[in-house]
Amino acid sequence: MISSPISRKIVRAGLIGSSLLAGGAGPAMAGTQIAAQATPPVAAPGRIAPNAPFTTVDGKVQQLDAYKGHPVIVWQVTTWCPSCAAGLRTFTEHQAQIDRSDLTVLVLRDYKNGGYPGPGMRDFAKSVAPALLADPHFVFGKDSQALFERYNPRKFVDIYQAIAADGRIRLVSSSPSATFDKIEALIRPRS
Repeated sequence: MISSPISRKIVRAGLIGSSLLAGGAGPAMAGTQIAAQATPPVAAPGRIAPNAPFTTVDGKVQQLDAYKGHPVIVWQVTTWCPSCAAGLRTFTEHQAQIDRSDLTVLVLRDYKNGGYPGPGMRDFAKSVAPALLADPHFVFGKDSQALFERYNPRKFVDIYQAIAADGRIRLVSSSPSATFDKIEALIRPRS
């Protein structure tokens, strides 16, 4: 039995909170409508690639839409991940082929780096593939939370999307070192 008025208020607040968490409306919410939040589009094969911001290693905020009309790979990495380092070395091995194309590869450090510490993106690139830092076909940076949620909702540590010039996502995969043949099929020499 609850005897004090304060104890009754605490129990009542707990019941209202429990009701709200369970999807019900407590007395305090009766008659109140909660606005539904629109779910942002998520990147998936065949869909138009959703726009989202990211920040380059130089501190410039860019939008993915800036690459419309050109093929682009959005590759999200963690700087502590061995398969990400191997993938970056694979891109270095194919640098000349990519440089002859219209492809841009965005190498973006995952939002919060997959939950673990690691070097910044510039240091990661310098240690694994320094030649790519000066190559205009490679843009290094970090995800925004919006980009991460749209392009990596399952929070993989190594995932990429290949986006065609028409803005449609053609491929979603991981580990470029193991799947570069899929990327290579999308690389077209510049006309």
